[in-house]
Amino acid sequence: MPSMPKAHAVKPVRANPGKAAGEYRANLDLEMLGEWAVSLRLAGPAGEQLVLLYEFDEKGARPVRPAGRPPRK
Repeated sequence: MPSMPKAHAVKPVRANPGKAAGEYRANLDLEMLGEWAVSLRLAGPAGEQLVLLYEFDEKGARPVRPAGRPPRK
């Protein structure tokens, strides 16, 4: 949680393939609702790591965009 650094210890989970090509799903056990930084480690030759911001609420999760920036496609 960016607003509470080092306050939460969420265990890593493995994502599973989704229904569409390139889609993956994972269940996170979060301690509270709000904005979370989700760190994704991608396996393969590139071995990249991404950090994406998501807002979690009672309905699920949605990406957080910086103010004034259009959504990425």
